[in-house]
Amino acid sequence: MGCRRDHGEPDRACQTAAVVAQTRSAGRVPVPAGSIVGRDRLIDGIVDLVLTSRVVTLTGVGGVGKTRLALEVAARLGDHFDDGIWMVELAPVGDPDAVPDAIANALGVSPQGERAMGDAVAEAIAGRRLLLIVDNCEHVADAAARVVEQILRRSPTPRVLATSRESLWVAGEQRISVSPLSLDGGLDAEAVTLFVERATAVLPGFGVDDPATADAV
Repeated sequence: MGCRRDHGEPDRACQTAAVVAQTRSAGRVPVPAGSIVGRDRLIDGIVDLVLTSRVVTLTGVGGVGKTRLALEVAARLGDHFDDGIWMVELAPVGDPDAVPDAIANALGVSPQGERAMGDAVAEAIAGRRLLLIVDNCEHVADAAARVVEQILRRSPTPRVLATSRESLWVAGEQRISVSPLSLDGGLDAEAVTLFVERATAVLPGFGVDDPATADAV
């Protein structure tokens, strides 16, 4: 079937959807680096919410591990989304007006005519069984929320997993607050386990056998 109307002009909706069809594979999500520590129960909860809710937002302070959790959820849900799992990183996007373009670029959606890019994205993925991870939204939260709302209004099928220091406040949003790892348990604490693992990756042989090092950690 061609992408033209009866009067011979291109059908923009068909063209935009075709772009997604051409680029769709398993999606585009970075491979997680390193193991994840002390988050099994939290990850299980996020997985369940993503499977039952249209939009889930992980909130928490910077550096608490929201992005790493999102990547782990993506790894566990790969078989549940026939049209893939896609990720857009908003940290480098300083202009809120550029948010729709960043999301479109991550999905492989090209602009068509004068259609607003947010509308083009929503139309292109309508009816698609995909998960869109929108990472680091806090500094452009309003713009990210507008695109997410456009996606949700256009079709009930796509799912969104966002990470942000604060909620997006879109209708139907399920929020999970991500807390720092526990310090309970001394050298067996979750936070210490993670620190030692990351330190060992940079400095082989690092350990906490020495009392002075253990105290410092």
